Amino acid sequence: MDFLRFLEGLRTPVLTQFMSGVTYFGSELFFLAFAVVVFWCVSKRGGYYILLVGLLGTACNQFMKIWFRIPRPWVLDPAFQVVESARAGAGGYSFPSGHTQSIVGMMVCVWFLCASKEAGRGITAGKNGPEGDSGRSDAAGIQKSGVRDWLYARRKWIRVIAAALMVLVPFSRMYLGCHTPLDVGVSFVLALLLAVCFRGVAREDERGERMLRLLLALSVLVGAAYLAFVTLYHFPADVDAQNLAEATKNAYLLAGCFLGIILAKVLDDRYVHFEVAAVWWAQILKVVLGAAVLLAIRAGLKAPLGAVLPEHVSTAVRYFLMVVFAGAGFPATFHWFARLGNRKK
Repeated sequence: MDFLRFLEGLRTPVLTQFMSGVTYFGSELFFLAFAVVVFWCVSKRGGYYILLVGLLGTACNQFMKIWFRIPRPWVLDPAFQVVESARAGAGGYSFPSGHTQSIVGMMVCVWFLCASKEAGRGITAGKNGPEGDSGRSDAAGIQKSGVRDWLYARRKWIRVIAAALMVLVPFSRMYLGCHTPLDVGVSFVLALLLAVCFRGVAREDERGERMLRLLLALSVLVGAAYLAFVTLYHFPADVDAQNLAEATKNAYLLAGCFLGIILAKVLDDRYVHFEVAAVWWAQILKVVLGAAVLLAIRAGLKAPLGAVLPEHVSTAVRYFLMVVFAGAGFPATFHWFARLGNRKK
């Protein structure tokens, strides 16, 4: 708490506004948007890598939150002042930091993806190739791989930005008063270890595919264990009911996501075989249309599913449908986006 009080004394309106903006990069919404854009437009394997490292880390993070049940800094010390604008986004227990877990996991994955030449070349490898594309020639793949080639050519700057976010977002959580150094430090190390241990997923070869399947299996096991824990464990009477309800909701949400990833990967491997390459404006159109449908599923199905299913089950089903749409349903249309801007005159 001494370090947080020190930071409290350094707060200024301008710096607080800056840190409030920086901390958004560790939010759930940014994580999902970032992973989806990589998955749809940059690298299918890279999207799986970022998404699974993030979700596995979230499951571990949520388990530790409900197991240790450490209150937020302003609860530990009522005299401590949190930045009020950050309080709404700091629900649940304090230890460890979810925002730190998210941003560090994402950015370390980005580092390893930048180190992989295959992740940046954008070459389609045929129906049974590492990208699982639809059998177009390498020349055609190179012609349409502008986004990945553009990003890979700037990988040094991307690494600089990634490193900056890995430092600034965790610091912002302490500056705003949402987390202690212990909260941030444990999440940083956990996210780093997960991304490093499964860095082989970034490889566009059979070894990378095997590592991807191992990561997916581990994620499902951890997600199932976390769900079983929050539903079967007899928590002490003094556990905060709101935080326990939040932990239970997140367990069902993660279960829906993991099951959705399994089905989406099976559908893509057997039937869809989508490719991510397209001209830049087609990529923008792809993201806008796909995101609109995803948001419609997320918001539009909440009430209907909630009316016929138990609350947490409806959350799992809703996120399951979102992931299946994002991982296989919408990508089934990518062959059409790939043809845009590539027609003979």
